[in-house]
Amino acid sequence: MKSVKIGAALIGFILAGVLLVAESTPNTSINEWRCNVDSYSPNEAYADNVEYVLADLMNVTPNAGYDYYTQSPSKTALCYGHATCSSALSYNDCADCLTASRASVKDICAAKIGGEVDMVDCTIRYENYSF
Repeated sequence: MKSVKIGAALIGFILAGVLLVAESTPNTSINEWRCNVDSYSPNEAYADNVEYVLADLMNVTPNAGYDYYTQSPSKTALCYGHATCSSALSYNDCADCLTASRASVKDICAAKIGGEVDMVDCTIRYENYSF
């Protein structure tokens, strides 16, 4: 009888742990950020390429092993990007973290030709050069 109670307690503990993991949220606290000192104008082709790269990073990284490089399809004013998520995150948590990271890099590095926001659980970066 004692082993049944211990087994039931163990199963309850495991289920509680699974539920806590399933209900977790990504840690979007910013560790550090960097912005290129040079800027671009909102009406330049590069502005559209930055938008493309940031959206692509946000949408594809959770499906690409949580580590994804991309570049804009336009050959004019190329933009390059990279994003990562912690392997401890679920697909949805990775996507949520990158949504927050994208918003932060756009805010912190507004109209800069390069920027990076390193959060606890994910990172997003874009530049006008390959890296």
